[in-house]
Amino acid sequence: MRKTMLTITLAIMLGALATGPAAAAQWCGENGLIRFSFSEGDSLVSVYDSGPAQKGVTTVDLYAWLTDVAPVKHDGEALMSIGGYEFSLAIDGAEAYILSQDFPAEGFNVGQGMGKVAYGLTTGLGIPHGRVQLVHWKIMFQGRPENVRFGLDPAGLTSCGKTEGCPESGCAALYVGAASTPLLNLVSGAGYVPAWLNPTGEPDTTEVHGKASWREVGIWQER
Repeated sequence: MRKTMLTITLAIMLGALATGPAAAAQWCGENGLIRFSFSEGDSLVSVYDSGPAQKGVTTVDLYAWLTDVAPVKHDGEALMSIGGYEFSLAIDGAEAYILSQDFPAEGFNVGQGMGKVAYGLTTGLGIPHGRVQLVHWKIMFQGRPENVRFGLDPAGLTSCGKTEGCPESGCAALYVGAASTPLLNLVSGAGYVPAWLNPTGEPDTTEVHGKASWREVGIWQER
């Protein structure tokens, strides 16, 4: 049963066609933000000074969180957990080497390469208070880099092109409801907030959003 749930989740994330009502992926608009943190734990640190390089390199931990998810429901079913998510990390300003990529819950990543996330969860990942950690990277740079920006690449969303309404939305990340609920086929988008390593001035941390929120699309209802 757990394997079946995972397979269905990955099928939805990849925009594949399968039999049964769960296969009809439905675009729901943007609800939430991907935020980055250089610190483990609930206190997010999105701007970080790494200090001098150690033995010629700088190594940082970077965590991606889904946050700011509004409490919503569909046909009386509340969105309490997610079953899969997809996004692509973009690092600008210096050449980066992603040493590891770890996930907080059991599942399977079909993203092609480090920084590419298309993760199907074996069971749902709860979003208490509208936020949850999604992935942890360990990243290395030569020397001490400056003005390095961490964001998301919307072009890296494999599933978006096969979900009606998603390609023109400009969203940067996707997630679906948990496989154990009727919300598995509901595909939501998320914007993001850039993070910065060793900025030399005031970094631009403006939120990056897509074109259509969940309120405008109208599939989700506020709860």
